[in-house]
Amino acid sequence: MQTRFSQLSHHLYVHHGHVNTGILRDGDRALLIDPSGTTLRTTLSDLGITDVEQILFTHHHRDSTTGFPMSDNVRVGIPAKEAAWFSEVETFWNDSQYRWHLYNYRPHNLMLANPIPVTDTYAEGAQFEWGPASLTVLETPGHTDGSVTYLIDVDGERFAFSGDLIYDEGQLWELYSLQKGQQTSDYHGFLGARDELTESLEKIREASPTALIPTHGVVMHTPDRAIDALLQRLAHCYDRYVAISALRHYFPKLFAEFEGRAGHMPIREGRPPPEFLRHFGTTWLIISENGEAFVMDCGSPNVIKQIQQLQAEGDLGRNSQADMTPPEVTQFWVTHYHDDHVDAIPEFQATFPCETITDSVVARVITNPSGFRLPCISPSVTRVDRITGDGDSWQWNEFTMTAYHFPGQTYYHGGLLVEGRGVRMFFAGDSFTMAGIDDYCSGNRNLLGKDAGYEKCLRRIQQLKPTHIFNCHVDPAFDFTDAEIQCMLDTLAEREKCYTALFPWDHANYGMDEQWVRCYPYEQEVARGETAQLSVEITNHSYEPRTAIAQPILPSRWGIEIASAETTIPARSDGHIDFSVPIPQSEWEGFVTPTNIPQSEWEGFVTPTNIPQGEWEGFVTPTSRIVIPVDITYDERPLGQFREAIFVLTGD
Repeated sequence: MQTRFSQLSHHLYVHHGHVNTGILRDGDRALLIDPSGTTLRTTLSDLGITDVEQILFTHHHRDSTTGFPMSDNVRVGIPAKEAAWFSEVETFWNDSQYRWHLYNYRPHNLMLANPIPVTDTYAEGAQFEWGPASLTVLETPGHTDGSVTYLIDVDGERFAFSGDLIYDEGQLWELYSLQKGQQTSDYHGFLGARDELTESLEKIREASPTALIPTHGVVMHTPDRAIDALLQRLAHCYDRYVAISALRHYFPKLFAEFEGRAGHMPIREGRPPPEFLRHFGTTWLIISENGEAFVMDCGSPNVIKQIQQLQAEGDLGRNSQADMTPPEVTQFWVTHYHDDHVDAIPEFQATFPCETITDSVVARVITNPSGFRLPCISPSVTRVDRITGDGDSWQWNEFTMTAYHFPGQTYYHGGLLVEGRGVRMFFAGDSFTMAGIDDYCSGNRNLLGKDAGYEKCLRRIQQLKPTHIFNCHVDPAFDFTDAEIQCMLDTLAEREKCYTALFPWDHANYGMDEQWVRCYPYEQEVARGETAQLSVEITNHSYEPRTAIAQPILPSRWGIEIASAETTIPARSDGHIDFSVPIPQSEWEGFVTPTNIPQSEWEGFVTPTNIPQGEWEGFVTPTSRIVIPVDITYDERPLGQFREAIFVLTGD
């Protein structure tokens, strides 16, 4: 069992809570690095520390910056490049570019719920003295764009507090924070920050520290060996990603260095689609013998215009242009929730009042998009008339349609087998190209393991043996040989092993699936004086049952604390913990935060409700979006404020 704290030198300690906190001690006073969590107070008391003079943060993530109370006179130092995400974080939560159509991810994860007052900002090379120590700041981006490392020279040794660049020898805490675009948006940048991470680790190596102390992880007393092991493992994991990546079809120049590498699947040639298909944007359209149309996805109003043009030209429908009865679009299938596939669906449904059909997992997102925070999410709400289960079939004119849950490009994805006219066509959404699998965004939940993610999808293709596979972004059809399918399956099995070794978890999915803990609904409107319902959903990726504990953290001015609750989740399945959250009745209670008014205006008041409403007029606006962090403990491992939900307060 891990000790609560350890001593690195005469003046330097590390508290081991849900994160590691550096404690630089000088008698009864201290400087802290990444303080978070309530158990830290016990350690400080045991060490006889009564005065915390200064606090330093390596990066802005909520799980390593909250839960430890700070007095008004403490100095708070942060990375200069992340100043806005400490002192002005409300600009993140109130800016729609960070809520909808999410193609860029930095910043995106574990943002502060409330601002932290800052006194000092540090850039590359900053140096200062504190007590018996000299401190030097290194800018070490990777985990976040503005992360820093603090070198502490004390007691004749040098220690590097490196944030979340590294967890342990050859290991990272998680991978999804490394999603970053290079020549593309972040959305296409799987492990895109690995070059920055490498440069940062090499910079730390050059500083020759005695030990590396990560925010999450294990104190490393052989830094060179730890860094070498991580960089070697990352290179192998990235190679196994590129080997079967569909992105090689879209952006071949990104992968020029890998061309012809052994163990990489060759890129297939395409083939012409059947003549009764049409392709507009991300929409595939099937024209039946009687002229009716079956449409898949609608991400742009231009698709509606293209279909209307087909109608006007007589390519759709049994009727001549002289007939006043318009040709029919009779069924509509939604492959997945991404905005370039659903943005124009409300207009499509108003224009073509046909039956809308989709997979049950997809339906949950597109009928209530505010309930989710996912890549490429659209605020457009889709009406769904028929929800399909795995393997549900129906007849549409001369074609037999069979629907499947198809967790490929994203977990929230369906696949459709269309049989008729001598072909077996599989509409795979965005899940494949001729180069392989579309798993270039870690936020899409591309799960590894048997009967999960692409393993499940490839087994389905292996079983169905379609003559044509269609991608919504690619004009030609294509297929895969048995050998190519086996190559992809073998590579996925190898990935499961090497990525599991990359993380301090018993399965890779914990480090790759940002949504393994999530709140539902993610965002909801709530009224004052009423009770909101919030569910914390947890995916157990382990092969054994796991116990989870959750606790929503409400705004302190509400004066309400919700007790934690726990559940045991069976192996490789989903569980949930449900909470009822009372919303304060008072018009101002919970709406006003200290940043709304000058600090001096609070003097003499206990809560905002002590101030008459008229005193607020003219210089304060009630806050309507409230961030509700959720503290998580999983398999007896505390994770801190690991996820969040948004309450949008309504009413007068």
